[in-house]
Amino acid sequence: MVPEEIKKLKSLIWGSSLSEGVFQRWSQGFQWSLAEKCALVQDFGGPCAIIVPVQAFFLRRLLFDVDTFEDGLPVLSNVEFNILSDRERDMIFVETLYEILLMMNSSVWLLCLPVCASSSQSSSGVSYCTEETGAVLSEHENACGAFFEDFHATIQFERCCKREELKEKLSKNLQYFTTQFGVIRLLYSAIMSKSITSVESELDNPEIPLVDSIHGHGSQSLINLFLCGQAVSNVFNGDCDIGGLKLRGIPSTCPIGFLTLLEKLRYCTVGDYLKRPRYPFWIVASETHLTLIFSLERRLVAPDSPLDVAHKIFDRFDPEDNGFIHNSLLPDVLSEMNLVNEPDYVQVMVENLDPEDLGIIVRSKFFDEFFGDDDNENSMPQSFEIFHYNGLMQSSQDNIVKFRKGIARNVDWQENCGKTSDSLVESCLQLRWPGLWITWEDGSAPSLN
Repeated sequence: MVPEEIKKLKSLIWGSSLSEGVFQRWSQGFQWSLAEKCALVQDFGGPCAIIVPVQAFFLRRLLFDVDTFEDGLPVLSNVEFNILSDRERDMIFVETLYEILLMMNSSVWLLCLPVCASSSQSSSGVSYCTEETGAVLSEHENACGAFFEDFHATIQFERCCKREELKEKLSKNLQYFTTQFGVIRLLYSAIMSKSITSVESELDNPEIPLVDSIHGHGSQSLINLFLCGQAVSNVFNGDCDIGGLKLRGIPSTCPIGFLTLLEKLRYCTVGDYLKRPRYPFWIVASETHLTLIFSLERRLVAPDSPLDVAHKIFDRFDPEDNGFIHNSLLPDVLSEMNLVNEPDYVQVMVENLDPEDLGIIVRSKFFDEFFGDDDNENSMPQSFEIFHYNGLMQSSQDNIVKFRKGIARNVDWQENCGKTSDSLVESCLQLRWPGLWITWEDGSAPSLN
């Protein structure tokens, strides 16, 4: 790889004023928790933008038969979390990395590997196990440590022209992704497989690096790259034109979803392509960190029922989420829902739905009237098991990374009225399910930070 390309790659990801501490925090490999066989551990803040999407895709491949659907619902694989052998886990992890790189929409893939990986005869390719991590590292990398320039002087990109070749090389070189610099290797492999030019073309502002040079947080563009294969900067559906400025959003429904507390604060609106993914996995963003919510309840990602569609339409006419619409809007709402909207009929409905002549129609009365008998077998369950993953040890109970289990309950809006959420997790999930409340198995809500 020519020095000019390395320079562009470093600038795209890290910018021009990266602190040494940020690169060191990103310099870990994909490591498994000793207490939860299938949970990845994050050593320091920053690389969750890569680790959490990889965790989500790994669990989706473990728990569901990928690309197999029945009646529009994903099919469970009937595999339990901690039954796998290490070898089986490694095989699924290779499939996960393979899937993520295929998502970059490329016909040629470039794997970021140490120079010594291509030659078993190289004196710098001797490996050994460190006492601290049990990680296999090359002597040259261990000597260089996490220093920015030294790392880039020891990498190469191996070209894979066929899918079979890509999977074979991932399997053969898996140690380089599970040891020091492994997260960065996957990030570089993804960007170089897609091409620097393609990534830059998808950014709203290519001058802003993918990783914040001061705090080390991954940008939304970086998160989106690992969710949908495109480094778009926004979370709404499709593209948006604002005064002649084209802003790019999520192109289609994603396998893994995304929710953010920034929407709760009204800084953004997450579109249905991310809120309603193909599998019941949602990356959850706080202001500084990413975690993961997932479930084995397939109905959470069921196709929209007529009732779901009707609620979306009602929401558009109630953008402030007041729980009611003005009487004058009823004809338009009925028309959008393909319901009878003749003037005489509308007048009768207004009188039925607003007998006190308050000038408004409350959501609950509207849906009781028009959808009271709706009984969709794939509709949202009243309660279901839910799991939360936070890879940061310092954010986990007793500094042990484990999946946290809870029971989620879908509460009627009237029961929910006047009640406030006691956790950020619930606040975020209520953006997708307004009446959702969770009882955690160990009695306390997990941290989003």
